[in-house]
Amino acid sequence: MELTIEQALQQGVTAHKEGKVQDAEKLYLAILQSQPLHPDANHNLGLIAVSVNKADAALALFKTALEANPKIEQFWLSYIDALIKEKQFDNAKAVLEQAKTQGVDADSLNSLEAQLSPKTQIENVNSASPSQQQLKSLLEYYQNGRFSDAEKLAVSITNEFPKHQFGWKVLGAVLTQTGRITDSLTPMQKSVQLVPQDAEAHNNLGKTLQELGRLNESEANCRQAIALKPDFAEAHNNLGITLKELGRLDEAEASYKQAIVLKPDFAQTHYNLSNTLKELGRLDDTVASIRQAIALKPDYAEAYNNLGTSLLEQCRLDEAETSLRQAIVSKPDFAKAHNNLGITLQELGRLDEAEASYKQAIALKPDFAYAFWNLHGIQKTIESAEHWIDKCLEADENFGITKLTKAALKFYRGDRADFDHLMQSEFKQHSYMRSFSWVFSLPNFPELHFNKFYFFDAIIKKSITSKPFYEFGVWRASSFKYLIKVFKKGYGFDTFTGLPEAWDVGDHIEKEGTYTSDGNVPKIKGGEFIVGKFEDTLPVFFSESRPMASVINFDADLYSSTICALNFSKSVMDKDTILIFDELLMNESWEQDEFKALNEFCSINHFSYEVIAVSFCTKQVAVKLIGI
Repeated sequence: MELTIEQALQQGVTAHKEGKVQDAEKLYLAILQSQPLHPDANHNLGLIAVSVNKADAALALFKTALEANPKIEQFWLSYIDALIKEKQFDNAKAVLEQAKTQGVDADSLNSLEAQLSPKTQIENVNSASPSQQQLKSLLEYYQNGRFSDAEKLAVSITNEFPKHQFGWKVLGAVLTQTGRITDSLTPMQKSVQLVPQDAEAHNNLGKTLQELGRLNESEANCRQAIALKPDFAEAHNNLGITLKELGRLDEAEASYKQAIVLKPDFAQTHYNLSNTLKELGRLDDTVASIRQAIALKPDYAEAYNNLGTSLLEQCRLDEAETSLRQAIVSKPDFAKAHNNLGITLQELGRLDEAEASYKQAIALKPDFAYAFWNLHGIQKTIESAEHWIDKCLEADENFGITKLTKAALKFYRGDRADFDHLMQSEFKQHSYMRSFSWVFSLPNFPELHFNKFYFFDAIIKKSITSKPFYEFGVWRASSFKYLIKVFKKGYGFDTFTGLPEAWDVGDHIEKEGTYTSDGNVPKIKGGEFIVGKFEDTLPVFFSESRPMASVINFDADLYSSTICALNFSKSVMDKDTILIFDELLMNESWEQDEFKALNEFCSINHFSYEVIAVSFCTKQVAVKLIGI
């Protein structure tokens, strides 16, 4: 049933009073389609225009209303007020004189007439609104990326019209876009002060405070933006970023998901959600979110990079390489992606290609300390490794554990001064220093290697390759595939569903199920895989006679799993068997894991051991048992 003109007007007035301006505007416009000269609809549309600082647009509407019904006092008052706002003082005076002849209330006219005195006119100029052309130009400059022009005009507008919000709002945005975050704070705050009900202004201020590290204030402004506009997807996204920075990951996840509900094609939010899921240790969900971001934005270099690193953490190396190469295609000067590609290629054993990727990262970012550090991890000699560590320190003298590692390498070369100095410092109890101290306490320095493949090569040379090898903890068979090339026969033991229990590494906890291969058992020529928990499978497997081991690679990480594997594999060990422990050193709680299992096993069986090789980079240690 269609509304009558009177019904539409009444509904429009009701919506207007309730603050539902868009609804009211639609109703007024509908009236004008039928009756273009309808006085009340024209007048009320004019009031809406004035409320959004468009007094120039209101003038024609007020004039039409007045001409249609000059007997309505408010039409005169609204028209004169709009003329004053537009600084059309002469026209305002003329209309005001006409109003007097029409019997308009004298007190109301006196108030307007006072604004037309010479002194008040000057004040009005200072507090009035910029012209529509100024505002249009300012918006066009900003939207077209002409930030210098936009900044000049915004400064001019804020100087001339300090109480008009839009100039401050754009000025803050321009300063943000040009990297002057600190400078943008004052305009952002001014924008909020002038129009406290502007959700976008609160959101912009929240983003600025977030980048300045003022996270609690940022959260408050993002929440205010959402209170003002509950369907504001960008504000939910920015709240998520702030909550993540505050370490409130579950709340951040909820905010991102709400943003996605409101705006399903919001690629950045899918990407941000993936980062939070990664910190929560949910790598499968992380990968799914990143893939969604890429589906929405196929050239999203940062998303391809994060997808690559997430796949790398899952040891899905071929997929990781593909993603990282796509990141580089999308953004050829993406130094971080080149570095991450280098890490992936290093894990794949393609060390020459890894070196080229690291060097490309450095060419793009000459102070890229992490890339220098990674280069030290593919070296064959202490001298060449130390060269890259020196380069790393030149790029960033405070980079990670570089100084500690350099002191250890110097100790290996016979100069222990730096190491002794660090042992007198706050670094004495650092996990790296404790690891170095254990190595240096051995009767003889073991061989030192920097890459797991060079480490394996050295062990292979010392082993009897006609015998098979055993591996406890296979995961995706990266090490197994390398060793089987030499030994031809290998036995692998794993659940293939990840850690059987949580692993307290010291500075973080790896959850149960971490390092899963999703139940996928490798199919490798010469490889035999025994699937299940060690306590279930090893008693059965070793109840039969098994060939003596050339090498046993213990990569189960946990003390409980490692001691179980040691105890049951004792029957295939002899004086020639080399035991490799994949993470014996360097972790914060290394003494409580594989190290503890090895020493307990030797103590119970009255063995000792000789350490024949170590790698500080990869955390590997190789030993031969004595007394077996």
